[in-house]
Amino acid sequence: MLGKLETVFSYTAHFILQSWPEKRPGILFLTDSGGRVINFMEMQVGPSRNSQGLTLQHDVSIGKVFDFIVEALSSKEIVVKTSSETNNVCGAFPLCEEDGRVRAVIGMLVPQDQIHFDLSSYMRGLEPLIRMGYDAYIQHVTSQIVMDLTLHDTTKELLQSLTSQISDIIQKGYCSAVKLADNATLIPQESVTTQEVEGGQTHIAQLVSRFGTTQIMPSILDDHRLVVVPVSLNQTPLYALFLHLPPEETDCVYDERDVAFLQEIGAKASCALWRSIMSDDLRREASKKDLLYQLMSKIQASIDVNDVLHEIVTSIPSLYPYLSAELFLTVEPNATTPVKQLSFQEVEPSTSTKAYLEGRLIAEEVGEGEQQVTVIAAPLLGKQGIYGVLQVTSDQRITLNQHEKDYISILADTAGTAFENAQLYQQSRNLIRELRLINEMARQLNRSLDLKEILDFVTTMMRATFDAEFCAILRKTPGEDCFHVLSSSIPAFNGKVIDSKEKPFQQILQNKQALLLAQPGAGPLPFSLFSCCSFMGVPLVVEGEISGVLLVADSRYHFFSFDDYKLLEIFGQHASLAMTNAVLHNEMERMVITDNLTGLYTRRHLNERVRGSLQKDNYGSLILIDIDYFKTVNDTFGHQVGDEVLIQVSNLIRHSIRDSDIAARWGGEELAVYLPRVDKNTAHSVAERIRECVEQETSPQVTISCGLAKWSKEMDDVNLSVEALFHQADIALYEAKNSGRNQVVLA
Repeated sequence: MLGKLETVFSYTAHFILQSWPEKRPGILFLTDSGGRVINFMEMQVGPSRNSQGLTLQHDVSIGKVFDFIVEALSSKEIVVKTSSETNNVCGAFPLCEEDGRVRAVIGMLVPQDQIHFDLSSYMRGLEPLIRMGYDAYIQHVTSQIVMDLTLHDTTKELLQSLTSQISDIIQKGYCSAVKLADNATLIPQESVTTQEVEGGQTHIAQLVSRFGTTQIMPSILDDHRLVVVPVSLNQTPLYALFLHLPPEETDCVYDERDVAFLQEIGAKASCALWRSIMSDDLRREASKKDLLYQLMSKIQASIDVNDVLHEIVTSIPSLYPYLSAELFLTVEPNATTPVKQLSFQEVEPSTSTKAYLEGRLIAEEVGEGEQQVTVIAAPLLGKQGIYGVLQVTSDQRITLNQHEKDYISILADTAGTAFENAQLYQQSRNLIRELRLINEMARQLNRSLDLKEILDFVTTMMRATFDAEFCAILRKTPGEDCFHVLSSSIPAFNGKVIDSKEKPFQQILQNKQALLLAQPGAGPLPFSLFSCCSFMGVPLVVEGEISGVLLVADSRYHFFSFDDYKLLEIFGQHASLAMTNAVLHNEMERMVITDNLTGLYTRRHLNERVRGSLQKDNYGSLILIDIDYFKTVNDTFGHQVGDEVLIQVSNLIRHSIRDSDIAARWGGEELAVYLPRVDKNTAHSVAERIRECVEQETSPQVTISCGLAKWSKEMDDVNLSVEALFHQADIALYEAKNSGRNQVVLA
């Protein structure tokens, strides 16, 4: 039954009172479905004919239940009885629903001596009066609702108010409104319902899916559990109003009054709804154009690929809240925005693949039943080609008009051009960056001939340039099947030895070319030094032979691009040249300061080192050594054996001193050892050790004489010169030779 009982009763009572005889006392009352009185009023019109007065109002009270009302509820028929106690005539008219249930009863209580007509016949004539009351109620509440609709600015607010008020009046199930397309089919994404749902799917969504692309007509379905009334103006479809009972409400249906009310409200609300839709469309178009203009301005002004991709993806929900956006690209941008790769290996091409191959917007329905969704894909077109596809997907089947499809297509075209410009700019920036890196690398490498500095610089630069987890420089010794780690971003790996038969090195050695490896899905590469999924290696080639390898590695798949691979090749060329120059320079320096025969330092280098020690140290010792009777050795065994003896003595000296001590060939068969920060006693022990070794281990056997000189800043030797120190040692040596040779003499 339509409306609240008390409200409908007030409208119905108006018509009943109009038909009630004047000056006849009586009480008209209303009960609920349980027979309890919920409202009553006096029916008397004009002065009563009862001079003694009536007290009927005391016989009726809120909540009271009469026997004749209970009888009417059970029989569902009109009941008229006379009370012997009060001498009143009692009548009951049950108000039945479409399904036969009694929702309420209209009752009358009249003094028997005040009426001269058959109350039973009168009550049978009430039905048209009740209908008139319902009609008046419908007209009144419809007018109130329509008046209220004019207060709302947007269509959504209007529909929320409309469906809420309809639901309050109908008091059964839910009321929903779904927008209609030009062909009178439902547009699912634009709907309003009174059902409150947290998660899950609304009842109206299930109904919309059921109607699919069927043209909506006025209808009563599912045994009066679903009422559909399309609203239109001047034959233009606007919205469809739904009254729908959920499955759990099994004990009620919609009757003709509910249908009549929905039809009436649909007809009268059409103008207000049309005006609201037009206003919304104007605002939406203005907003879309403004948003699209701002978006295009941002995209066109952006020279960063990631900014372009981010603007594309985030703008779609702003324009279309019911759509989600994805990007499918043919290239791999270095961007934080999630993108997907276009696949051309599908048995059945996807919507995005079709849009890319055909170069036009494609809209399709994907899935089946309630899982069906709408997918729209538009190619990202640039002047030089198609860079990918912008795909938007709804969470259910939707209908987009051509105007909205054009919006998406324009967005994709503009984004394609902007993406192309950003890519070209990024490429030019990368080229400039690479040139700067190469120039900086060449400049830094040319500034130094120190091999360690070069190795550290190249390792640091590789780590900074490629942002990889691991990088290293390896050296291959000719004739060996292994690589030695010279420098690494992980210092603990320095000095490690790697078998050259490992897969990456084996391929580099075979092809003498740079190598780029990545194996998605197959696990880490077979590389013992560092577990990785991406690997780049560049051979260091000297005179056609591989002398080493530059490598960078990372645990992430596809971490290195082809541009990184080419840049590392250039790094390898410069690093190889710089390392070769450093090795040659070190060799030249070694040759300048080293005696060619003995391998000891030259006299000049010894003088420079002693001069430095005199300036920075507090004390030191110098040993001058002469091979006894060396001329006799040459005359007896020949100069070649003499050279071998000189080499033997030199090696014994080198093995008898520290790395920090300096052994040099002073001239001919004379040798010298300088011991920085060594006192005379320790120096004397060293000299004796050398003398004993020479005497015991040379072949042919020779002996040596040693002159030892010491100096200290605590003594009077503050201004001692290199020449003076050597002069003291020479005098001591002369004394050792004159005193019988094969001995050590302290100056």
